[in-house]
Amino acid sequence: LAQLRAASLRGARGHLAAEAAFRDGASEHEIHLAFCAAAGHTDHGLPYANIVALNEHGAILHYHHTPAPRPDESRSFLIDAGGSEAGYGSDITRSYARDPGLFADLIGQMDELQQGLVAEVRAGLDYRELHLQCHHRLGGILQRSGIVNMSAEAQVERGVTSVFFPHGLGHFLGLQVHDVGGFQRDDRGGDIPKPAGHPYLRLTRTLEPGHVVTIEPGLYFIPMLLARLRDSADAANVDWSLIDRLLPFGGIRIEDDVHVTEGEPENLSRDAFRTLAA
Repeated sequence: LAQLRAASLRGARGHLAAEAAFRDGASEHEIHLAFCAAAGHTDHGLPYANIVALNEHGAILHYHHTPAPRPDESRSFLIDAGGSEAGYGSDITRSYARDPGLFADLIGQMDELQQGLVAEVRAGLDYRELHLQCHHRLGGILQRSGIVNMSAEAQVERGVTSVFFPHGLGHFLGLQVHDVGGFQRDDRGGDIPKPAGHPYLRLTRTLEPGHVVTIEPGLYFIPMLLARLRDSADAANVDWSLIDRLLPFGGIRIEDDVHVTEGEPENLSRDAFRTLAA
């Protein structure tokens, strides 16, 4: 845990530098370099390849290009990047909007959703239930924002939320960023199944004290998935004019690393940012 806390501090330093570079109009390449310099890493020292995504690139879940030219306009920024310490890594994601407006409002709502999920983390929690709860809460955001005119329950039942959130809520974190044992039933092996309709969830275990997990809900505007929704029976329940406004912003993901205890969770990522702000 001490190494994970130190890795979180390195990662948080990098994130603060990356946000500042974004707000200065830097390119993805320049932002990546700013992160590495502040975190004290070369590319080879990072726990995983940085995701540094401006504008619509934020809709690509594992975007690993960092072009040098600056874009004509930087509307939004998604960065998934961490620091390393003694072989342990942090895994932190933040999303930003340049200007106020609908996309910035959605970031605020997603941050509130994410912190609500983090507050639920504790020993004895079935992580699959938290993942499904995330989908229901996301459905509420989509409904309240006017993007989808369906109840959250109907959206989850019909797979609409998966169009906007097509990955799992998180994973174990340890010596590997996507650490092993996420499906393991007991010390003899075996698999704990994923919920029906959610094939990309990386963690199906009941949480125990000492586990460290990520909590990383997302909201993306992915053209390929939206095209399928547009051709479905649910298309009439979607405000496509809003979708068209949001496509140039790519997507939102907010991710923290969380230590599981018997009581209140320890949010390693938020604690690191608070330490640097003190």
